[in-house]
Amino acid sequence: MAALLYGAATVFCQPGGGGADALARLSVVSMRAEPRHGAEQVSQALMGTPVRVLERGAEWSRVRTPDGYEGWIINHSLAFKSRQEMERWLRSRLVMVTAPFELHDADCRTDLVSGDILQSVGDSLRLPDGRMILAPAGAVEPLAEIQARPFNPSALPVWAEQYLGVPYLWGGLSSKGMDCSGLVRMAYMAQGRILPRDAWQQALEGREVPADSLRPGDLIFFGNKRVTHVGIYAGNGEYVHASQLVRRNSLDPGSPLYLPLKVLARRRVNPDLR
Repeated sequence: MAALLYGAATVFCQPGGGGADALARLSVVSMRAEPRHGAEQVSQALMGTPVRVLERGAEWSRVRTPDGYEGWIINHSLAFKSRQEMERWLRSRLVMVTAPFELHDADCRTDLVSGDILQSVGDSLRLPDGRMILAPAGAVEPLAEIQARPFNPSALPVWAEQYLGVPYLWGGLSSKGMDCSGLVRMAYMAQGRILPRDAWQQALEGREVPADSLRPGDLIFFGNKRVTHVGIYAGNGEYVHASQLVRRNSLDPGSPLYLPLKVLARRRVNPDLR
């Protein structure tokens, strides 16, 4: 179910509730189907994402992310936390990177992408593994303020269009590459909300809307007998989606932007309306 980003996470890592087990410590962390580098990337976790460690091995850990997705992450990409450490993290002043493209800190040898979550400490930011960097001007916003704002569906396609031309990456969730459901998930994450990971799961959210009632921000689901693709309606019969790259296409067969994809569902997903 769509929910607040850290609201969903605290289902299993709220203070006093046992604590999560680790935080993603790099800007973008790969989650794989098996504990090996050559395995399929099923998703990613962005810096600051709390994960429940289901199985910890010498090199890899099987984890569950706040949206219930499971996969294997190599241990050096995680900052393992005790209950007390996680509680301190959750109670601290957290900020989210809102700058659309990658930021780099040469001294700390790290990069940041939109959606990364860090601790604010004065004029500096603390990464999940304890490294400190200077806060880039205008690149982050307090997470609490982002989540407190009313959800704005019309902002979804506007956010997505910042990434036009970004290459398609199976399981991707960032400006380094993203898949169709990853683009949708990150557009919601930019407003502090979280959706399920896959397109077919997202198609179960919200409510169905007729074709003649589509509004900017509605989700359009494509496929044959089952949902395999999703885009964000942008108005005037057009939508933004990730297919080969993030691009804008049209539902109108007479448009030069038309793609012959079969629409299976049109959903309006507002996490603030239950």
